[in-house]
Amino acid sequence: MMTVAFSAILYALLISNSFAELGGGSLRQRQSPRCVASSFANVVNLPGVTVTVEKAVSIAERGSYTESGNQGFPNTIDMLPALCAMTVKVTNTSDVPTKPQSSYRIGLFLPTASNWNSRILTVGGASFSGGINWPGMSEGTHYGFATLSTDNGHSSAGSDLSWATPARLYDWGYRALHGSVVVGKLLVAHYYSNSPSYSYYAGCSTGGRQGLKEIQYDANSFDGVLVGAPAWDTMHLMPWISKIATLQLNTTANGRLRATQLSILATEVLRQCDAQDGVKDNIISQPDQCRFDISKIICSDPSRCLTRAQADTALKIWGDYTITTGNNSGRNRTVYNGFALSSEDQWSVYFGTDSALVDFDFSYERYFLYNLSSQYTWQQYSDQVVLDSERINPGQATANKFDAVSSYRNKGGKIIMYHGLADGLISPKTSLGYYNATISALGSSVGDIRSWFRYFEVPGMQHCYFSNRFNAPWDFGAPGQASQLRMLPALGTGLKAFGDGWSVPGHLGDERYDVLSALVKWVEEGTQVEQVIATAFTEDLSGKVYRTRPICAWPERAVWDGKGDVNVAGSWRCA
Repeated sequence: MMTVAFSAILYALLISNSFAELGGGSLRQRQSPRCVASSFANVVNLPGVTVTVEKAVSIAERGSYTESGNQGFPNTIDMLPALCAMTVKVTNTSDVPTKPQSSYRIGLFLPTASNWNSRILTVGGASFSGGINWPGMSEGTHYGFATLSTDNGHSSAGSDLSWATPARLYDWGYRALHGSVVVGKLLVAHYYSNSPSYSYYAGCSTGGRQGLKEIQYDANSFDGVLVGAPAWDTMHLMPWISKIATLQLNTTANGRLRATQLSILATEVLRQCDAQDGVKDNIISQPDQCRFDISKIICSDPSRCLTRAQADTALKIWGDYTITTGNNSGRNRTVYNGFALSSEDQWSVYFGTDSALVDFDFSYERYFLYNLSSQYTWQQYSDQVVLDSERINPGQATANKFDAVSSYRNKGGKIIMYHGLADGLISPKTSLGYYNATISALGSSVGDIRSWFRYFEVPGMQHCYFSNRFNAPWDFGAPGQASQLRMLPALGTGLKAFGDGWSVPGHLGDERYDVLSALVKWVEEGTQVEQVIATAFTEDLSGKVYRTRPICAWPERAVWDGKGDVNVAGSWRCA
């Protein structure tokens, strides 16, 4: 379930080198908190950087906030603690001379001085959205964080890529996030007359990519990062999305996967794979271990089966995308990993509706690669797009400098990364691939990397939040989860708003159930995160818990004790 049904997803971040491209800075004055724009005049002193506070407004306890014209995050946030909401415009002319001028906006939520926990939390974006992520920021304020986010240098809905210019691509790729961290720390220190004691990051999807990109770029930005379903490999992700589009668009109607066939697929995958992990519980906990036989649902009846052509389409979407040209000419090389079994319920985001096929994310080719606008059509796609995407690397957004994270490790930084195994927008195989690539690049081992970087797979969870039709435990205080529950009515679900706007209902701030709290405890007290308990609620979202289960630090998985209630976390252990 997503806030917007776009075929794109991810992108956002990259940015410069801490104070490197911004040039270092100093505070000119300190004062007690005053939520007025004039209080921040001339606070930031960075060569070539102009900072203008556009607005500062006080929000009362249990108040609400919305930013008019925010196309990326238009929803009103409610139940806020008392705070100062501030928007800032930043332009930077001192960036690397070969790149165009940087320009972006920052949003800050600043709790009252008595409620501030002396920490700062930077929140990532989503998809290609251009807008400040106020909903994500709002979650952090309840913990006591001063929170900030950026619009990534443009204004747009998540599915709109037409904003792309060289300057905006660099800002979206990395400059806006990095610059926001630098400027944000100075503004927070001025507001409270004290520098933050710790700096954290939280983001999913594009937001996940942003976090990984920033710690590769500047080890000093954060002390702990919480990264979900990261779209870290943008240069290959987007061509892969276009590739699977051609599987739908370049076939006859007999081979296209319609809504009925996706439902049939998902149901059959559950039937065959559920018990193969040792427990029949309507959750596919180990999709990589399932031996799925698609021939069981091939027949001529479209109400209960797939055609052979439709089955072939599905097999290609589960399979990896490989090409035989490029750096290893004449040999196959994997471009991107296909989806995992159990992700089928979300494929419709890329497939449009039965009555109106869409051309998926060919906007990436149009606006990010070739600047051809509507002149580029899906029929022009070929594997050459992969090579062009690797060569251009729009906005330098891809976070693939795995060895660069060694500086972050050496300074004591911690990473928690997670991915839903039923994610039908970004394959969870890519997160495990990132984890293994980091191990390889650092000449490390699984045992070594777990001392500072832990990866968690979440069976049944879809992209960033919610689970598939079988209601697997998915809520563990990860970025965006609480605000999604609050925004359910606005999403057209017909369901009422639910939860407290932060953490996990019934377990607010409890590190056993809340992964952000667990990360803070790991960073500041050295308590390693072995597991976090995920929660699923009854479908009416009345507050009643449906079931709980631990999610475990890879390579461990949750193992049932063989006798307890499978819907209770205490019946499971990580092993």
